[in-house]
Amino acid sequence: MSSMARRSIPALHPLGILVGSVLTGIGVFVAETFLGPILTRSMTPPEERILGMVHERLLSSYVEPKDPEWLMHRAVEGMLDGLDDPYTYFVGPEDLQRLDEDSTGKLIGIGVILDGSTGIVRYPHPDGPAELAGIAPGDRFLSVDGLDVTQMTTDQIVQAIKGPRGTATRLGLERQNGTLYETEVVRQPVQRTTVGRVELLDRDAGIGHIHIRSFARTTPAELDQALDQLYSTELRGLVLDLRFNTGGLLDAAVNIASRFLKGGPVCSLQVRDGDDLVRVADAKLSRAADIPLVVLLNRRSASGSEVLAGALRDRGAAILVGEQSYGKGVYQQVHRYRTGNFALKFTAGYYLTPSGRILEGNTDHSRGGGLLPDLPVAVNLEQSGEIQGWLGYDFPPAKYREQVFNLFPRVAELKAPADPVLNTALKHLQKVIQA
Repeated sequence: MSSMARRSIPALHPLGILVGSVLTGIGVFVAETFLGPILTRSMTPPEERILGMVHERLLSSYVEPKDPEWLMHRAVEGMLDGLDDPYTYFVGPEDLQRLDEDSTGKLIGIGVILDGSTGIVRYPHPDGPAELAGIAPGDRFLSVDGLDVTQMTTDQIVQAIKGPRGTATRLGLERQNGTLYETEVVRQPVQRTTVGRVELLDRDAGIGHIHIRSFARTTPAELDQALDQLYSTELRGLVLDLRFNTGGLLDAAVNIASRFLKGGPVCSLQVRDGDDLVRVADAKLSRAADIPLVVLLNRRSASGSEVLAGALRDRGAAILVGEQSYGKGVYQQVHRYRTGNFALKFTAGYYLTPSGRILEGNTDHSRGGGLLPDLPVAVNLEQSGEIQGWLGYDFPPAKYREQVFNLFPRVAELKAPADPVLNTALKHLQKVIQA
């Protein structure tokens, strides 16, 4: 993939997003099979023997002692960087937890939402570690494991609290009434919401709106809950919003397509050698294939979003509204090496829609470069920023909502911004349903 121009997809979710990965095996390979002293055996290919000899020479003769694992990591990192592929990179020990979080949809932490401007606790996640430890809306962090955090920004406080799963952190806090207290919280997986806004746009017409932020293992189940909520109101048309969704797990995207298709192909994975692998919708999961469907896209809809949208349009299940999508049509494999305490993420092939279209923008293929909408709608940068903020906002849980609104009045005053893309989709569905 050395011909690929280097591009980047904006980080849209504050906790980060895994873009377009296909997890293909955890702990299956051992680092020593291609680096280290074992490479000097006579049956090892010449290139690998050379790597092994360089590794040994640096360990024995470099002016300053170096850790063998550190040297191995730098060698792997150098090979991947040399491919000049923005989607291929080394995942070091410090980033492995983030890799797991992105794929599972669960974050390792204490489960608390802080106010962005003040760092004060808005609310703890219900039944999460922070709530169980007694942390409440309005509490202010004073210290984390003895470190004074009173002058830190919200992001710095979050970084101070982060740590490995199962480890404890000692927190000093102040209640609204001035009471000081300390509590110990054990960091645990906390569910991250990947399906955001779920709402009725037109109650009389039965038109609903669901925004999917990313694709993780939990996303299909979250979508089912959203559909259950809307079907209870006699859903007759749906806007599936994939704006600002940069992708995630392919299996989740295919699983979601199964809700809107009665079987058949979703996409093909085109590999370097061998036959294409066709991913097929599960007809048994089809539950919304008979309602009119509109999919929203923008310039930040990428990878899994494009696979899902492309499949739904190619199969005649939906029309696309909004802007041309990003154009990330390559998929990655993630191989984790437990002995070496690292992982590789590398490009393994192309996505093709059911009609055979290549989505990748970094290719000279005449049909490549994202998805063009059926109904294009222009959005300026200011509008886009407001819409992104609105779609990314989580309303407080019902048990804390009144308390949060009293503590943070501006949260209660938040209103949906003007959204010409959503309005266009709504008008289209109203016409279809009334026809």
